[in-house]
Amino acid sequence: MKNDYKYDAFGNLDTDFYVEKAYELRRAYYAQAIKKMTSRVKALFTGLTIARPLKSASQH
Repeated sequence: MKNDYKYDAFGNLDTDFYVEKAYELRRAYYAQAIKKMTSRVKALFTGLTIARPLKSASQH
């Protein structure tokens, strides 16, 4: 039976390697989620400013 697991020098499953892989995946997920959330917040504020134009100081 062939598997693609990575083992350390002692023949144990290389947990450090897989923990680091998990950190990389989590960082990529968070970066993507924050980028998506930022674009949605920007779109929300852009929609608000188009619907309600800001009054200038001379219009008060």
